[in-house]
Amino acid sequence: MGVKLFLIRHGQTDGNAQGRYQGSMDTELTETGVFQAKQAKQYLSNVKLSAIYSSPLKRTVKTAEIIADGTGLDIKIHKNLRELNFGKWEGLKFEEINTKYRQDYQDWLSDPYRNPPTGGESFGVLINRAKEAVKKIVAENPDGSSAAVVTHGGVILALIVDWLSIPPQCWRSLIQRQGAINIVVIDRDFPYISAINYTGHINPVYDDSEDRVIEIYSKIKEVKK
Repeated sequence: MGVKLFLIRHGQTDGNAQGRYQGSMDTELTETGVFQAKQAKQYLSNVKLSAIYSSPLKRTVKTAEIIADGTGLDIKIHKNLRELNFGKWEGLKFEEINTKYRQDYQDWLSDPYRNPPTGGESFGVLINRAKEAVKKIVAENPDGSSAAVVTHGGVILALIVDWLSIPPQCWRSLIQRQGAINIVVIDRDFPYISAINYTGHINPVYDDSEDRVIEIYSKIKEVKK
C-alpha cells in the first residue's frame, strides 16, 4: 500500500492576500488563513495520522499546529520543506518584479530550471530538496500509514511537476490555492496521486476569487513566437 501523504499548503498570509512573493520571508497567517487551516483539520478528522510534518516557517508551523491540536502528535520540522528562496523578488508584487527585473522574471516564467529568481534558488534545486524531504518522511513511517505534510505552494508544485514529468514550459499550469490538500501514496518510490489542489473543505461551493493569480500571470507572461 505504501505511505499516504496529505500535502497541505499553508493558510493565507497578508503577503498572499496582497499578491506578494514571500519565499523565505517568515510571515503569519491571517484570520482567513487560520480558518483555512481549521477546515483542513476538519477534513482530516477521520484520518489516523502517524505523523505531522512542517516547513520551519511560521505560516506552515501555525497551520500544522492547528491540524495537530488534539491528535497527541508532535510536529516534526523539516528544513527541506521550506519555500523556494526568491532572492531579490521577496516582498514584491508580481507587477513590481516584472518592472524591476523584467528579463529575469520572463526567463524564470519560461524555464525556472535554468533561470532562478534574481539572487534566488532554482526550481531544480527546490525539486531535489523537496524529493529528499519526501524520501525521508516515507522512510520514517510504516507501510499503510498516513502523514500530514504542511508546506508551501512552490514545494508541492515542484513535487507534482517531477512526479508527472511536466515539461519546463508547462510548470505554471498547476495551481495551488491557500489551504489546498493534495493526496499521494508513495509505494516503492512510485507516486499514486489521487487529489491535486483540493479545496472543497474550504469552499463547498465554487469560488473563483483565488483564480486572480491566473489573470495576473496571463497578463505578465510574454508569449514567445
